[in-house]
Formats: sequence, C-alpha cells, structure tokens
Amino acid sequence: MAGERETPAGQTPGEAAPRDDTRARILAAAMEAFARDGFDATSVRSIARRCGISDAGVFYYFPTKRHLLEALWNEAPAGSFPVGDPAAPLTAERLAELVRATIHISAENFTYLRLVARQALASDETAIALRNASRARWRTALARHFQAAGPRAAELVETFAAAVTGYLLRLEMETGDAYPEAVRDDAFQERVIRAVQRLLPVARADSPAAG
Repeated sequence: MAGERETPAGQTPGEAAPRDDTRARILAAAMEAFARDGFDATSVRSIARRCGISDAGVFYYFPTKRHLLEALWNEAPAGSFPVGDPAAPLTAERLAELVRATIHISAENFTYLRLVARQALASDETAIALRNASRARWRTALARHFQAAGPRAAELVETFAAAVTGYLLRLEMETGDAYPEAVRDDAFQERVIRAVQRLLPVARADSPAAG
C-alpha cells in the first residue's frame, strides 16, 4: 500500500529490523577523513573504501557528500563539564580539576572539534556557529566556578581559557593525529595546571575563604 514501508527480504512483517551499524560506520569514517584531509579533498569513494562498501552504499544513506557533512553536525560531542558551586572559592585544586576536565573533553572529541575548526576556516557557516556555541558553553560553565571572584570573574575566565587553549593548540600542531594520546599524558597535564595556577589568584584549600 502506498505510504507503507516495504518489509526487507527475509524479514517477517512486524518483526524488528536487524541492527544496522553501516550508517554509523560511514559517519565515523567521514568525520575522520573530513577532519584530517578536509571536506573538499575527501571523496565519497574513499569513505566507502574505509567502510568496505560501495559508493552506492554510501549514497543509500546520504544522497550527497554535503548531506553527510550536515549529518555530522548533528553528532553530539561526548562528555560534560563539571558543575560549579558559585559560592565556592577558586582554589588551586579547583583549577586543576577544570584543566583536567577541559583536556578530557578535548581528547574525547578531538576528531569532531578538528572537523569543526577546519570547516570554520573554510567559512562553513554551520561550523562557525557550532564553534562559537561550543566556546560560549565552555565559558558559561567556567563562569560558575569563577563567580566567587566577583567583578574579576569574567577577566579570570578569559585568562584561563586563553592559557589552556594556547597549550592545547600548540600540542595539536606538534602531535597531529597523536593528540588524543599526547594530551592525556600526566606530565603535560601537570605542566598546564602549574601554568594556569601561576596566572590566576587562588585561595589555599585550608584557608578560611576556602572552607
């Protein structure tokens, strides 16, 4: 009947469709290729080859390469930032927690963030909007942790963001595809933490203000 979906061969009407992860594999392969080589330099054929399927197999799920990119924009980044207590003072330990949380999210979402950055540089309006929204969410989450600093809170958020971003961008330039592993290195994290702690005024954990 018109409007009804046809039952695939070998499947009983009403029976649940078998789990098909082909679409997810195509998206994962495309994200990696677009992020590393760029959207324009990546062919549908190369994506299909990565998935072990034909070009037609990719087009079955995504009519064009642009549709594939648009689908990637709907992929939600993994991880979440710790919720801050606005009344709590800014301690060295708290700064260390914020640095580690930022690093963890950047490692977990490396390919996605790399794709957004690359496409933003190519003037992709969706990528630019996603990049700006991501930065705004991060700063909003940080702001809760810096509220106790009063009038200087916004300035301290920007100082923290600039310092951490600088270290992470430099590491990505130095390590490329190995960034997720490199950024998880304990020595690197401690270096960033110490730098941020030197830049920002903090309360001692055992001081009355921190208690």
